[in-house]
Amino acid sequence: MKSIFIAMSVTLVVASSAHAATKVAFFFDTEDYTCDRSNDAIRDIANILKSEGVKGNFNIAGYLGARIVELGRHDVIEALRHHVLGTQTLYHSRHPDIAEMGDNPSYERAYRDTMSAEARGVGMLEAAFGEGRIVFACPPGNSVSAVAMDVYSDLGIPVNAATGFTGGSARKGPYGDGMLVRDGCEVSGLWYFNQYHPPYYRSFTLESFMPRNGSACPDFRKWFDGMAEYDYVGLYMHPHMALKKKHWDGVNYRHGNNCEWRKWKQVEDRDPADTAVYYERLKAFIQAVKADPRFEITDVAEMISSFKPRRKVTSAEIPAIRAALMKDFNTIRTPASWCVADAFQAAVRLLRGEREYDPSKVKVFGFLERPRGVKSETSVTAADLKAAAGKIDLSTFLPPEINVGGRMIGPADFLFAALEVIETGSTSVKVVPREQLGSFKEVPTIEFMNISNSWVHTKEFKDQYLSERLRLQLWTLRIE
Repeated sequence: MKSIFIAMSVTLVVASSAHAATKVAFFFDTEDYTCDRSNDAIRDIANILKSEGVKGNFNIAGYLGARIVELGRHDVIEALRHHVLGTQTLYHSRHPDIAEMGDNPSYERAYRDTMSAEARGVGMLEAAFGEGRIVFACPPGNSVSAVAMDVYSDLGIPVNAATGFTGGSARKGPYGDGMLVRDGCEVSGLWYFNQYHPPYYRSFTLESFMPRNGSACPDFRKWFDGMAEYDYVGLYMHPHMALKKKHWDGVNYRHGNNCEWRKWKQVEDRDPADTAVYYERLKAFIQAVKADPRFEITDVAEMISSFKPRRKVTSAEIPAIRAALMKDFNTIRTPASWCVADAFQAAVRLLRGEREYDPSKVKVFGFLERPRGVKSETSVTAADLKAAAGKIDLSTFLPPEINVGGRMIGPADFLFAALEVIETGSTSVKVVPREQLGSFKEVPTIEFMNISNSWVHTKEFKDQYLSERLRLQLWTLRIE
């Protein structure tokens, strides 16, 4: 079976048999803080799902949480109590958006700005809905950001819903170029920079049920055979679109802050009769999915609970790790799931005399600048490698080159030399020119992505640093 994500949302991919049910998740980009009427749709859709015994995944703009409290919408808070919640950044499309903040030439400044905004947004959501309720992040549009991933992992949020992969073809365009898209490989899950990135596929949304000029409901059952071919299917919509004819942020924040704060431009309401018909269709769809034995409805909380324990690395695993990396300098899948950064951490720690490396207790990092390797064959001693290992700071981004006995070698050079010393006990090993960062074959769109001049980003946003920082975290890629 294949793995697919329909529209902008998130779900877990796990190994499955040909007879396993397709897991289906419902996701809702919950973001319109400009109009209180949109809150009615949040309440109504949440209650429809609850009435059918289904948990939805509502990723909510932080400021909307504050607005719901400000407006006294206890009905919305109560309706969402049944569901799984995530953040969709503090202000969603307001500028600077999360991608624009992450494009600062100073990583430290980009991190501080992003952390300041996102900690505030998560705080607003927890104040509205309860502490510990925010378990995933879904940055809006194509706003993929390594800085944001760093921030969310530090905030204890393990899932990033907007940068997933799919079993389908890698896409181009303003959305596809910004995603961790993979072509057709079967995997159980993809981790990148300490966050789980579930499948993402933009082709079908629950908004397609919306009556338009008296249109009949599409025959959604005809989609079921196609859906059942996959392991996982995500179904998605914006709640405000049940009541509005256009997106709120298009008129207020497209390419700039086009309104005075809290004096937002309003978009046209739908005919209430059309909204009522839409709700009937949505409920009928949910019932049809529930009634079809080929499908099993799931949610992000279930996904997180199914994460596998991480396997520790001792010297006994080094031969297998070294063999895997010599065959393919990329994510390691056997005898366990480890990223290249895990292998580097293990090698450094074992050279220091530590007995094991426990990946469940640390963050892993890639680089902030392109790593630089040796230009010609050279030799390094085990003693010099051990001395260099003692000076490497594993709590932050890895150095682009490493001083080993007075010679500057690349981090990949160091890794392969260290693995050889640990496995063979050699007192001296040869270092040869090699690729330092690795191959993007598992995540092909990252290699050349640039998300400037797309979505609602300002014209001033040039993506000078954002995408490159994501590429430089390739060593953190892990698949299981």
